Amino acid sequence: MNMDEKIKSAGIYIRVSTFDQAREGFSLREQEERLKEFCKFKRYNIYKVYQDAGISAKNDKRPAYQEMIEDVKKGNINVIVALKLDRLTRSVYDIEKLMKFVNDYECDIDCMADESNTTTSNGRMVMRIMTSVSQNEIEKCSERTKFGMAGAIKNGHIPNRTGLGFKRENKKLVPDPLTKDIIVRIFDLYLEGKSHQAIANIYNKEKVLGKTNWYDSTIQKILSNELYKGDYVNGKRTKHPTYYENVIEPIVSKEKWESCQYQKLRNARHYERTATYLFTNKLKCSKCGNFLGGHATTKTNGKKYYYYKCNTCKTYFNEIDIEKELKAFMLELAKQDDLINNYYTPFIKSKLEDKTEDYKKEIKDLDKQLDRIKTAYIKGVVKLEDFDKEIKHIEYQKSDLEKRQKGQKQYEDLSFTLNDLLIIQDIQEIEFYTNPDVLNNWSNKSKEDKQKIIGKYIDNITIEKKNNKFEISNIEFRKNYLEDMIYNHYKFNTPCNVYMYEDEYGIPLKLNHELKTMKEAENYFKRLEKYVGDYKLNYYISEIDEKENRFNYTQNNDVEKIIRLIGIGDKRKKDDFKLGVITLDLSMFKDKDGKEIYKKLFDKLEKERLT
Repeated sequence: MNMDEKIKSAGIYIRVSTFDQAREGFSLREQEERLKEFCKFKRYNIYKVYQDAGISAKNDKRPAYQEMIEDVKKGNINVIVALKLDRLTRSVYDIEKLMKFVNDYECDIDCMADESNTTTSNGRMVMRIMTSVSQNEIEKCSERTKFGMAGAIKNGHIPNRTGLGFKRENKKLVPDPLTKDIIVRIFDLYLEGKSHQAIANIYNKEKVLGKTNWYDSTIQKILSNELYKGDYVNGKRTKHPTYYENVIEPIVSKEKWESCQYQKLRNARHYERTATYLFTNKLKCSKCGNFLGGHATTKTNGKKYYYYKCNTCKTYFNEIDIEKELKAFMLELAKQDDLINNYYTPFIKSKLEDKTEDYKKEIKDLDKQLDRIKTAYIKGVVKLEDFDKEIKHIEYQKSDLEKRQKGQKQYEDLSFTLNDLLIIQDIQEIEFYTNPDVLNNWSNKSKEDKQKIIGKYIDNITIEKKNNKFEISNIEFRKNYLEDMIYNHYKFNTPCNVYMYEDEYGIPLKLNHELKTMKEAENYFKRLEKYVGDYKLNYYISEIDEKENRFNYTQNNDVEKIIRLIGIGDKRKKDDFKLGVITLDLSMFKDKDGKEIYKKLFDKLEKERLT
């Protein structure tokens, strides 16, 4: 018997996707029945039926298809039978590869519905033409899909699963007011200099969301996710990703997100220091621009000393000396941090949307979950171990929400105004001069708290060594801190002092950013006077010499410290501006012997601040 008369051993290949079945109406069973009849007509012996259900033909990574290929290699089949060529593949590249393969193994392809086969040259030509048409259809379908997806993404319909900090509203991704603060805190902690692992450790210790399985990789993914700044990258891991900007409401500002990406160059991913350095990743060498590394030494008395070294210029700096040099600056920074944490943040939150109803709804949903899990346990659907674990998780979430609800109520009860915040600033300024213990506010803080404040506000400090002494040549604030301060000022009208004038010591004087009428300025002074108790304040009206860029007033006492300048006037009348000058009388302060101590105190304070 020659080759042409040889009985063929056929492998029937059937494949269908949901889309194909809806379009053509051929199920796997229908394909199998028709192809068995076809084999009977062609006198093929059926070796096996190979089926791939719900799988696309874009490539050949299909289980049954690969099994069939292996049987061809083993010689178990010598003809592949399919309904159409597109059941086997829709890729021009893959069909060429398949045709070469069957030729090498002396196997044929025979398609029932489109007369594609490899037994003749005409058949092979038809196969190539049919494959090209199928490839074109795939590319058109792909283009239509991408176009539709682009429109959906631009409207906030993000295809990915809902990540922490977000929720779905009408299929759109929006910030979840109940969990977004968890995300914001991760970004803030990272900007303070905390590593991924350190943040994970903090969240595990606090059992945030009732979890103890926060990992450094989880933190890393959150910090790298563009969704949190309102953008989306489609096909992020492909060769040609598509970037969509401003498609959803962000949880953090773009500036904060970008600052964290820059911070990655400084923060160690897994490395967590056993010692606490005040200026970790903050000190920059003025000569080479590199950041200084920290190291510690322990003396024989057991005391640790911390140093910073520029590995390029081989210069060393003692941490104690740097802190002394920056003490007055750090004291001001601590005051600002206190204002932000205790006054500005509550002031802003009191103006934000009311989350009370959100909290009530979430607590109600958690109560329903508790009822469901209890019912499931009673019916024996859930094991005791799983029941206990789920109950603890739900109860933790409920407790957390109840705390937030209580906090929301406190914010609602606040009645902060712009003048309240200005007065708080001025009271702090007065305490600086009337209470010498204020100078110890920075010294009394723990090293961890100091590091947190430095990390929160300072981007870098340029330091230079000259003749065995050092100088601080520049201090750069974090960009996102400055931008947040400006944003909060314009959005929520938080105080933003203007510094147009200096006192005789060269120290900038606070000038409120909003003009007041003469009556408003007087009322402000009277209110401040009421709050400071026994301390004597004075109030003057001063004319402004615009040519000399100065103002003049005659004070009542020898030693008075200017606390605040108030701009008085009408925006419509540019030539009629005056200054209200509020001063603190320092002559009243005496030591235990009744002697005036204002000069000693004043000189000490001014020296600290000038430094």
